[in-house]
Amino acid sequence: MRRCSLAISSRISTRSAASRLDNGSDDRNAHRAGIDYLRYTADCAAALGATVVGGPLTGNPLVFAGRAPLPVSEDERLARKERCVKGLIEAGDHAAQAGILLAVEPLNRFESDVLCTTQQAIELLDAVDHPAIKLMLDTFHMHMEEASIAEAIRLGGAHLVHFQANENHRGFPGTGSTDWVAVGRALHEVGYKGPVSLEPFRRNDDRFGVPLAQWRPPHEDESERLAASAAFIKSHLTLTEYRR
Repeated sequence: MRRCSLAISSRISTRSAASRLDNGSDDRNAHRAGIDYLRYTADCAAALGATVVGGPLTGNPLVFAGRAPLPVSEDERLARKERCVKGLIEAGDHAAQAGILLAVEPLNRFESDVLCTTQQAIELLDAVDHPAIKLMLDTFHMHMEEASIAEAIRLGGAHLVHFQANENHRGFPGTGSTDWVAVGRALHEVGYKGPVSLEPFRRNDDRFGVPLAQWRPPHEDESERLAASAAFIKSHLTLTEYRR
């Protein structure tokens, strides 16, 4: 169980988000519950022997909250940022006591209306300025939001504590259009030595009208393909410092 916890540590707080658990909410109870939930996930991570809790720690992502993105006034934008900063500082204090790092993850625009790019994450981290609040990046989301994945890695490298290596279509790494040579070289350039995880949720049915439910159990044993994907990423990371 402890070995498994190390693999899933970066996702402990991402799921089960609901509108009543929202660190960025203007509803006092939802805001309080969001902070308490982050504190709880840090305790869970420590009990499991994990070291990182990551995900959309700024508040519930759109797809899980069942709400559409709405424009907000500049005053509300700044107020939301202030609430997120305040909540992350409090949660960070608690996490630090447990020896846990909290890593904010930028999501694509269809899943978050708060934090979508690495630049936005850096702005938030600079405002929080807490040693226990760090950054997690996911190449799936970066494909949609970053002008250059490699440049974004270099931008956030100093804060990066967990990296998710995913294809543009969420399939097995090596089957999509991600430039893994550029990704690997960027990680090498920033001196990243942290965990790299995979989060494939493949589309295996291309019939018209079949939705893609990401969070579903696999219908077959994918161990061999997952092992091949992990080996593919490892080989790129191993060879990344070489040019030929």
